[in-house]
Amino acid sequence: MENGFSKIHPVPSFLYFIGSIVASMIFNHPIYLYTLFIISILLNWSLDGGKVLNKGIKGYLFIAVVITVLNPLFSRRGATILFYIMDQPVTLESIVYGVQLAISLLTILFLFTAYHLVITPDKFLYIFGSVLPKTAFIMTIILRFIPLLKRRLVEIISLQKIHGSFQQKDKKRIKMKQGMETLHTLVTWSLEEALETASSMRARGYGVGKRSSAIHYKMGKKDALIMGVLFVVGLFVLISGLLGIGRYEVYPQIQKVELTTFMIFHFLCFFICSLIPLFLIAKERIEWFIIKSKM
Repeated sequence: MENGFSKIHPVPSFLYFIGSIVASMIFNHPIYLYTLFIISILLNWSLDGGKVLNKGIKGYLFIAVVITVLNPLFSRRGATILFYIMDQPVTLESIVYGVQLAISLLTILFLFTAYHLVITPDKFLYIFGSVLPKTAFIMTIILRFIPLLKRRLVEIISLQKIHGSFQQKDKKRIKMKQGMETLHTLVTWSLEEALETASSMRARGYGVGKRSSAIHYKMGKKDALIMGVLFVVGLFVLISGLLGIGRYEVYPQIQKVELTTFMIFHFLCFFICSLIPLFLIAKERIEWFIIKSKM
C-alpha cells in the first residue's frame, strides 16, 4: 500500500534505511538505541499495520531472549557481581550489554522488515540498475529468493497432499522420502526458472548497455529537500557517532548517563532524521482526513 513515505523518490528512501541500520550499529547509548527501536516499530505499524512484522516477531523475540540470556552466562566481564551460577559470576554489566545487543539486533531486523515494504525490487533495480546492472540483478534475486521458495513449497506440498502424500498415518520413513522428493521438486523448479530468466534477459541485452527503467521516478522539490536533510544532517550524525558521540560504555562498569549541550544537539539531529518517514506518513493522513471532512 502506497503512503507518504513510499511515494517519495527511491534514493532518499534507500539512504534513510542505510543510515538507520548503520546508526543502530554505531549508537549504543540508551537514549539513541531505544528511540530508534521505538521508531522502527512505529514505522512498521504505519506502513502496513504491522502485518509483515507480526509474521516473524516470534522468531525475532526468541533470538533476542537467547542473546540476553547467553551473554551473562558466557561473559565474565563487569565489576558488579549479582550472583553466581555454578561458581561463575553473573555481572550487572554483562546483563545490560546483552539487553543492548538484543535491542540493537531487533532494531536492525525491524528496519529490514520496513525496508522490504518500501524499497521494492523495481525501486532497487531503478537505483542500481544503470550503475551496477549485474550486481543489482543478483541482489534482487537474493532478496526475493526465500519468500519465493516458501510460496512454492506451500504449492508443492498442497498438490502432493491432494495425491495422497503427507498423511498422518504414514510412517516416518515414508514421510522422509516424501520430504526429499518435495525438496528435489522445489530445487529443480527453481533452477529451471532461473535458467529461463537468465536466457530471457540475455536475449534482451540486459547489462550490455546503459539500462533504462520502465518506471520513471521524478526527483521533486520535496524529494530533494528530504535527500538534502538526510545527506547533510545524517552525515553529521554518523560521523559524530564514529568519533564517539552517542557511545555508552558498559564495561568494566556501567557509565553514568550524562547529557552535554553538544550531545543534546546531536540527538535532536538524529531524532529529526529518524522521524522523517513517520512525519511524511502522518502528514499525508492528516491531509486526507481534512479532505474527507470537507466532502
